[in-house]
Amino acid sequence: MFIGIIGASGRLGLLTCELLEQEKTSFVKILRSDLSSIENFKQLLIDIPQDLLLLDISLPQGTFNLCNIISELDKDYLTRIRGLVVGTTGHSQVQKEVLQKVSEKIPICLVSNFSKGIFLFEELLKAQTTLGLSVSDLAQKLGFDLAVHESHHTQKKDSPSGTALTLADAASIKHERISSLRVGKVIGEHTLVMSSHSENLQITHTAYTRKLFAEGALEICRNIYKNRPKPGFLRKEDFFIQMT
Repeated sequence: MFIGIIGASGRLGLLTCELLEQEKTSFVKILRSDLSSIENFKQLLIDIPQDLLLLDISLPQGTFNLCNIISELDKDYLTRIRGLVVGTTGHSQVQKEVLQKVSEKIPICLVSNFSKGIFLFEELLKAQTTLGLSVSDLAQKLGFDLAVHESHHTQKKDSPSGTALTLADAASIKHERISSLRVGKVIGEHTLVMSSHSENLQITHTAYTRKLFAEGALEICRNIYKNRPKPGFLRKEDFFIQMT
């Protein structure tokens, strides 16, 4: 496997590069200069000895710049790219449209959170109960009021977080029912609150280290690289774990 990392100098990028070095997996840091022109990016692909999987953990603008370059590549270069895993969130409508356009050329997997615990959180909310309803639907049928609360460090730019939006969608909760807090150095905490007039039930996921995001990102990258999916938007559920 050969991974091209966009955003390698960020917190998550540094941890991801460290893990790749420990695993002795080949990777390249894709710099702003590589995305400054299509010719520079083409040269990058030429210099890499094997197919490349792109992991974008930069910022929405970085994703936008990358996608604009990819959209101009011809087939010979596109076949060198096995897929694009996007870990950025808070995309504008224009950026979403560019992602849609690029998904027609290469496989794209949008992941709002690389945590395996958050993935399990989503699955719990969507799981079917003995009554044939999802957990979140059953909670509402039982009279519980549902909301999502998320907390992150003060440097996080988007609010609410992409993960909070994903969890709200999984539980059919309107986005205005999401509350956010930016404080200190909190890595990430997401809580589903289910409240009635007489009782309260909460499910909380807390991230204690950013390393878990790097591990989850590389797991998805490995599975996509191995499976060679066709162009289009990929479901992260299909690549978070390699089913046998």
